[in-house]
Amino acid sequence: MSFIIIFSLLSLSNLFAFEISFPGDEGFYIGKPMMYVVTGTSGDPKNLGEEGIYTFGPILAEFDGNQYYTCIFDIDSEMAVFFLGVDNANKVITQKNIRFGETELDINPAIVTLKYPLHPGRNWNNKNQKTTIIAKSVTIPGLGKFPGNLKIENVIAETNVYSEKITVSAGTFDCLLVETVYVGSLIGIPSTIIQRTWMSEDNVPIKRNFEFAKPTKLMLYEMELTKPNPDIYDLNWDGIVNVLDLMMVTRYYGMQFTSTRIPNPDINMDSVVDLEDMKMIISHFGEIYK
Repeated sequence: MSFIIIFSLLSLSNLFAFEISFPGDEGFYIGKPMMYVVTGTSGDPKNLGEEGIYTFGPILAEFDGNQYYTCIFDIDSEMAVFFLGVDNANKVITQKNIRFGETELDINPAIVTLKYPLHPGRNWNNKNQKTTIIAKSVTIPGLGKFPGNLKIENVIAETNVYSEKITVSAGTFDCLLVETVYVGSLIGIPSTIIQRTWMSEDNVPIKRNFEFAKPTKLMLYEMELTKPNPDIYDLNWDGIVNVLDLMMVTRYYGMQFTSTRIPNPDINMDSVVDLEDMKMIISHFGEIYK
């Protein structure tokens, strides 16, 4: 009996490994550049492997009387745009539309994509307000561009949060996987779209994708983080390496990390913040980054 109790307590401990509280506007790194790479697309296959800069705002767009941050992922050949609203009162992020290359998803009304605090086992849905999703300019591999729009009506969105460790180009991260399953009807045919976002402890999307699961399986887009800091020594992303970056290293001095942090004070990526990391910052004092 005692073994069962201990096992249950350990399971609960793992279940709530960490929680992400609502960070306010500043916690979404508004206007700060982050580096991602395209790992899946329904558009031009030449985009696979392309790296680009993602910024959350600061430009605002208005839909139906509500304001949304224009979040842009810019690669050499094309641009992806996500329209996200920050609702400070209700501590949620809403998602209106998505554009990835020529493919566009119109979501009406907007969906709650993140509901804070985030922790494993959290879930929510929109059963009281069904949504319509219209997919435009969708290219089906081997068949070409779909004629017309794909309209999925009476969409019910069910979101669940899980704990998951993932490895991407930027490092290995302890994440909360926020998975939203959209179920609706496409010209009378049951249809399912799945959106996944892997959030780090620092409230940064490490990886995200959006795919059709039914009636056909098709990855609309997928992107993942390639660098924990756009410039490795500029930890506060103000464009210059100085004492402020050194202070960020000293704040974590002596700490060991099993998961990459953003910004990452473990400059040499040896899993501990120590004198070597401080030396690396000091040796780059005065360097200016675009």
